Amino acid sequence: MLPRAKRGVYLEEKVSCEIGESPSMMWKRSIVQARAGQTRATAASSLALGLIVFVALSGAAHAADLVIEIPGWGAAGAAGAHYRLDYRPPQGSPAPNFTVPARASTINFQGLPGTQYHFMLYYSNDTFADLLTWNQTIITAPEPPSNLTVTLGRNKQATILWAPPAHGDYTGFRFKVIPLSERAEGGARNVSLEGAGNWSHVLRDLSPGATYQLHAFTLLRDKESAAYASFNFTTKPNTPGKFIVWFRNETTLLVLWQPPYPPGAYTHYKVSIEPRDARDSELYVEKEGEPPGPAQAAFKGLVPGRAYNISVQTVSDAQLSAPTTAQYRTVPLRPRNVSVDPRERSESAFRVTWLPPAEQSEFEKYQVSVAP
Repeated sequence: MLPRAKRGVYLEEKVSCEIGESPSMMWKRSIVQARAGQTRATAASSLALGLIVFVALSGAAHAADLVIEIPGWGAAGAAGAHYRLDYRPPQGSPAPNFTVPARASTINFQGLPGTQYHFMLYYSNDTFADLLTWNQTIITAPEPPSNLTVTLGRNKQATILWAPPAHGDYTGFRFKVIPLSERAEGGARNVSLEGAGNWSHVLRDLSPGATYQLHAFTLLRDKESAAYASFNFTTKPNTPGKFIVWFRNETTLLVLWQPPYPPGAYTHYKVSIEPRDARDSELYVEKEGEPPGPAQAAFKGLVPGRAYNISVQTVSDAQLSAPTTAQYRTVPLRPRNVSVDPRERSESAFRVTWLPPAEQSEFEKYQVSVAP
């Protein structure tokens, strides 16, 4: 597999050989062999011409290469012997009616991608002219789709978005979805779409938190683009289970939560607290065990008596699950200097006085209780 562009486009080897021995081209894509369909009685033995055509996607943008190899044969040395290559549509290089000496071994043609060409090769010498020795219709491989991207949805869904190739024709597209995560359910899947005008498709029943690689090919009848556009994406993981405060005091909240069910694919938990008063207000906790068990995280350095919103999310690659949230409050500081003034004490009543906490603490009211 060879890189074709800076991002997201690759060349894929596609070799189909129909002759007994391998041709010399090392980067061929498909091979078509044709033999002369016409001979003349005066040259029946010498015009049994075999032609090998290599169809390749060139390194240059928006072009497809055809290499026509002409095996040597006895009439190559005849006076004035040459070949003339004509083709339709007349877009390509060299231009139509290009001639080469009969001793030439190849004709290199650069045409448009995704185009149906009809080629005609004529042989001439001083004895006769324009003998049609080979003709064939060849469809060049189309370009891959462009602007490939994936948007994530809910319920194990993702939407593929793309644009058709800017050059050449096409009749449809093929997408290969390859799971890269061990927990992804099922193997690779192929999706073929025909027609034009709707450049989106919804993938369903994906595994939560799994990473996939998407390959996008362009189709033109029985031809498929030799290159493909590529896009990696990760689905949203499942939401963690419920959580509780396992321990609390004036400045600390220790929370404990359950893993998601079903677990799906994920590697970490993200635990955050608002307001962000803690020494570390955002914590990442690794998943442990398989299947995973409960996990915990502690927030320290909090304000006594303050209400905090805590959320827990699972993390897979760069994707976060929907959060599990709850609100908990730290323990407020107690009052100071609680006292009873003896001068204001009677047989049925007494007065209690106190001071508020010496340090910062949030509270709504005081609770006073009397025990015998």
